[in-house]
Amino acid sequence: MNFVETAAESRQTPVHLPFSFTGRASEYFGIWIVNLFLSIITLGIYTAWAKVRRLRYFYGNSWLDGHNFEYHARPTRILIGRIIVVAFLLAYNVLISVSPFFGLLIIPYLIAFPWLLNKSMAFNARMTSYRNVRLNFRGTYWGAFFAFVIMPVVALVSAGLLAPVASKLARNYLGRHLGYGSTRFETQAPLTALYANLGVTVIFIGLVLVVFVGGGFLIGFGIVSAENTLRLGQDELFDVFNYGSMAGILTGASIGAYIALALAYLFYESGVRNIAYNHTVLDGQHRFNSRVGRLRYVWILVSNLFATILTLGLLRPWAAVRSWRYLVVSTGVFAVGPLDDFVDEAAPEGNVGAAEFFDIEGIDFGL
Repeated sequence: MNFVETAAESRQTPVHLPFSFTGRASEYFGIWIVNLFLSIITLGIYTAWAKVRRLRYFYGNSWLDGHNFEYHARPTRILIGRIIVVAFLLAYNVLISVSPFFGLLIIPYLIAFPWLLNKSMAFNARMTSYRNVRLNFRGTYWGAFFAFVIMPVVALVSAGLLAPVASKLARNYLGRHLGYGSTRFETQAPLTALYANLGVTVIFIGLVLVVFVGGGFLIGFGIVSAENTLRLGQDELFDVFNYGSMAGILTGASIGAYIALALAYLFYESGVRNIAYNHTVLDGQHRFNSRVGRLRYVWILVSNLFATILTLGLLRPWAAVRSWRYLVVSTGVFAVGPLDDFVDEAAPEGNVGAAEFFDIEGIDFGL
């Protein structure tokens, strides 16, 4: 009897299973350079095949409990979706250039946005599998409309005070409508933790604003002072605060403020990711966890950007592997029992055009 109780108890003890990534920048560089070359000589047609090769490499080298993930999208379908999206975007921009009146087309876009979101999430989920079981996504129009159209506007109008509420609704929506085979995920991000994350972000942005806005102001002032010194002479330096001078200084400060806000957004979102993952459960028992360091993640992204620019893009593969690896190894699962008893099921496949629209626009709503 004691042996049976001990065995039953051991099966219920959560075991931490970390994600791992086995890809290397040197390996991915070969894939990346071939993708780049073929995309150029085919005038962009090969980008669909390039995307599939890239994601199959990153998914295939992401592991959990001895099994890797797989990406199943077909390049021809992605190409068709991209052609449709590019044609739509070109037509929209042509219409805008003809008359600002066509800017009102943003209203139909906002109305269609929840549908696009759900179809995109469904497609990306169905193209992803683990242990031969595919993910799925079943969203609702009005749920997506409220979480991703109404609440972002409300958060903006509130000057960011309701941003944690918007983050909670968005992450909970994505989590509760995502499935793995016949089982469901559930995300319940606590509002208190999200507001604590906002508080830390406010402190962070204050420090960054001092550095970047102050630095931008000083750089702008230095440039203006140098120009006027050359033009007027040292004795007339302090008589140069005309409109043009102030415009140059304010431009430097504005650029600094923009950089500070961008860094604060990355800082805030990495905290939201941790909170959402730490409160996501699969099948009511397998709990996820995330321990992304907010400052470290911001540093990785910023240094990746500078490395890519300074090397004229040659370090882009290294940057991509570096950021992907960090997010993967910062994630884990507290599993209660084995992860090999899930059953696949048929599910809506989504819309490749919607997925490519978000991809081309650089919009990512992954949990």
